[in-house]
Amino acid sequence: VAGEAGPAGRTALAITGNGASKRLIGSLSTNWSPVGEEDGRLVRRDEFGLFLGARYNFDRFEGFDLDGFTGLAGLDARVGIGDKLDIGATATVRANLTDDTTSFSLGPQIGFTPADNMLLTVGYNVTGFRDPDFSAARNTDKGVYASVRLKFDSDTLSFLGLGR
Repeated sequence: VAGEAGPAGRTALAITGNGASKRLIGSLSTNWSPVGEEDGRLVRRDEFGLFLGARYNFDRFEGFDLDGFTGLAGLDARVGIGDKLDIGATATVRANLTDDTTSFSLGPQIGFTPADNMLLTVGYNVTGFRDPDFSAARNTDKGVYASVRLKFDSDTLSFLGLGR
C-alpha cells in the first residue's frame, strides 16, 4: 500500500509497504422450506432463511485501538407462485457493537426456476451497505442485484457413472 496523501491530507492510517489486518469471522446460514400438498403430490414452493454473521477485528495501529465486534443478521422470505416463479423480500442489519453504529439493507426480489435444482433471483435493495467480509454471502449493496443458486447432491452428477 502506498502511503500517498488523500484529499483530506495525511492520516495516521496511511502506510508505505505491506499492511496486515487480523479478523475472526464466522457465519451460519440456514433455511426452511415447508412441504405442502397439491393435486396429491408434495411440493416445496416457499422458503424462509436466516443468516447470522460475526466479526471481531483485532487491529491496533501505533497505539490506536481499532478492535471491535460487528454482528450481522439477515432474513429472507420467498413465496412460490406456481412451479417456476416466486416473489419475496430480504432484510439484513449490521451492528457494530463497539461504536454503536447500525446499517440496514432491505428490498424485494423475484425468483425464476428454469430447471430442477436451479434458482435465478433478481432483486433491488432500497437501502443498503457495503461489507467486504460478508458481501459474498449476502446481497447488501444498495441497488439491483442478481444471483444464481444451484443444488448439488448425490444425484446431480449421476449421469457420469462415477458412483457405480
